[in-house]
Amino acid sequence: MANPDGATYRAALPASDGRVAATPIVETLKADTDALADEAKNVLGQVSDEAAGQISRLADQAKERVAEAGDKVKGLAAEQKDLLAEQVGNIADAMDRVAGDLEASNSKGAYYARVVADNAGQFASTIRDNDVDQIMATAQDFGRRQPGAFLGAAALLGFAASRFLLASAKRAEQPQTGGPGQVNGASGGSAYEPGRM
Repeated sequence: MANPDGATYRAALPASDGRVAATPIVETLKADTDALADEAKNVLGQVSDEAAGQISRLADQAKERVAEAGDKVKGLAAEQKDLLAEQVGNIADAMDRVAGDLEASNSKGAYYARVVADNAGQFASTIRDNDVDQIMATAQDFGRRQPGAFLGAAALLGFAASRFLLASAKRAEQPQTGGPGQVNGASGGSAYEPGRM
């Protein structure tokens, strides 16, 4: 039998037992089909391996980025921690001077000013001497043990921070006047004056 493309095919002939005997064409098709299936399995395996490798690389890159972001956040938090420790230390120093002046004048508020100064100094030392993770763990532990006091302290700190920011903004808006040693029209020393409260 001739095909339009010129190739010759033999028809399958019945075998003596009644089955159709395999011809070279059927055997060739079967071998080609098996080879094609094997090639498809190989390509699928390669694609699967390549996809798994790319997913692994993407996961590693994502972990690196998260670690870098975490390091940046910790660095910024450490800077802010140091700034906070300095500010609280300055408050402790100012309260210590106030307590000294009140003690010199035998004022009844001297004891309370001394307690505030001592506690502020201890707080500044705690902030300065611990890293950010330790401070966060301490704050979380305190929040679990004393939720009411924690919320009150958070509100108080929020109020103090807002007052500080508002005062800083007002100071920044004032024109810079005055001679040497003066900042914004005030002397460079403490704003505290003995006998004035």
